[in-house]
Amino acid sequence: MSDEALLAALRTDTTGTALKTVYQKYREPCIRFLVGRIVNRDHPNRQEVATELFTEALIILVQNVRSGRLTELSARLDTYLNAVSKNLYRKLLRTNREVYLEPERLPEALVTPHGDEENEAIRRELHRKMRDLGDRCRQLLVHFYFLDLDWKTIAELLGYKNAASAKTNKAKCMVRLRALYATDPAK
Repeated sequence: MSDEALLAALRTDTTGTALKTVYQKYREPCIRFLVGRIVNRDHPNRQEVATELFTEALIILVQNVRSGRLTELSARLDTYLNAVSKNLYRKLLRTNREVYLEPERLPEALVTPHGDEENEAIRRELHRKMRDLGDRCRQLLVHFYFLDLDWKTIAELLGYKNAASAKTNKAKCMVRLRALYATDPAK
């Protein structure tokens, strides 16, 4: 199916068939482009970030097509998705380098009394490590440990298939967090 035909199908798609076609056709090439050329090489979760950027770019594509803001392409569809993803990544870098929660929205569990320097140092270190984990893991761990949400709710909020999938990913995230502490305990 041509790019123009895909755009036309996205405009009227109620079953998700066109969206699925675009996703399957362009996911791998766009993620490969993002990992290879856009996402910083020293980023610990390049693949995960690239996947999230592609997904967001796909959402923007559908919104723009359905709102009439995008009626025809001046380049190939993969070029459009790459450009949107690249701009999303630049925006992410501009907005505080992936801060996971604003200070005024921190859960009580992380707020320490003033003057407790040891706890403050531990809290700052945890913030740094959580930032290094990447957005997906950070959100999962915050929802589970700090917001005390149940697995079903976490799965729904973060788009996991089910509670078991969220649990499995939490275990993987904890392995990664422990590895960050093991490789750089006093950063």
